[in-house]
Amino acid sequence: MDRDWARLGKALKAARQAIGLTQEQLAAELGVSRSVVQGIERGKPHSKPSLTMRAYARRVGWATDSIDEVLAGREPRLAAQPEAAAEPPAGLPLRIVDELADDGALLDTVVVPLGGDARMVVVVKGRPGASPEEIRRNLEAWRSAHQHLLEAVEYDRDGNDSPPSVASEA
Repeated sequence: MDRDWARLGKALKAARQAIGLTQEQLAAELGVSRSVVQGIERGKPHSKPSLTMRAYARRVGWATDSIDEVLAGREPRLAAQPEAAAEPPAGLPLRIVDELADDGALLDTVVVPLGGDARMVVVVKGRPGASPEEIRRNLEAWRSAHQHLLEAVEYDRDGNDSPPSVASEA
């Protein structure tokens, strides 16, 4: 099935203009540069719709599956409750809000102090509809990555000259 990325770009642009948003305003809300919005609106081909495209569609009030519908040559559907009026919590970019709102299982969260008043928040989610085996594999991968993340943060905080060695797990 061919995907009509140019058609999607034109439809998103028209929807953005219909609600009175500029590219700059939308880019700021999505947490991306204006050139990313321009690329979407020009119909730059992708292997699959990006998270930013999905957040863009939500922002202009489209239903969740509308991107796929437009790519297949059909018309977008409006969401039952337009999300244009919704403010992202704590000023989060809409692409992050979109990720947090998906149906995937919440696997873990962690707050990593970075020194001073800075901290990093990590939210680990599984794929919507993941099997118990997939969730188990994802948790194992996260546990390994989590340890390496903590080692890297500790290295940066201590100002060491060389990063910690990564031990291979057999």
